[in-house]
Amino acid sequence: MTKPLLMLDHDGVVVDSFEIFTTAFVEACRRAGLLQIATTDDVLALFGGNFYEGLRDAGAEDAQIREAMRRTADVLRLAMPALRAFPLMPEVLTELGEARHVVIVTSNAGDVVELFLRRHGIAGVAEVAGAEAGRSKVAKVEALIARFPGQANYWFVGDTAGDMREARLAGATPLGVAWGWHGREQLEEAGAERIADTPADLLAIVAPELAADFLGTG
Repeated sequence: MTKPLLMLDHDGVVVDSFEIFTTAFVEACRRAGLLQIATTDDVLALFGGNFYEGLRDAGAEDAQIREAMRRTADVLRLAMPALRAFPLMPEVLTELGEARHVVIVTSNAGDVVELFLRRHGIAGVAEVAGAEAGRSKVAKVEALIARFPGQANYWFVGDTAGDMREARLAGATPLGVAWGWHGREQLEEAGAERIADTPADLLAIVAPELAADFLGTG
């Protein structure tokens, strides 16, 4: 029997990468000639919708976007030992992987995500749909939903307003996390159906049948 589909973002949901990513990306943009992306707030603003569309709206050309993302991915690979999963997320992913087909859908490079999961021994993720699979999370989520027809609900777990908006456009149900890059108010304004305050809360929302044993209340 096919496991139900569950989709999650990576940065800000699984991995606490905010400082490293934003610092690396601002420097990468500077080297690529994207001087308009110069602060943390500039980076965060790109995640109000589709990340790549945000860059184009800021005046970036495709060659500049490719260079900035390549440089950022290089830094993330080198910084891998310093990156950490949010507390309890590895355990929650392992639990979810037993009963769900877990796919990470991200704007980050897929190999960076896979390297992080391997290096930190994080199990439970069946697939990674990274930047090389397409720049539109809407298109990637739609393609995944088409592979898993008939579910009553398709959760997409994200931490930015853009995640919430793209999930809705793709026909998924947006679930925000309170520990990510955008705050609760931004997530709710962007259409979050629910907000998970902790990873354990996330498990209780998307797989309530697993939560009791995980939390020791069963």
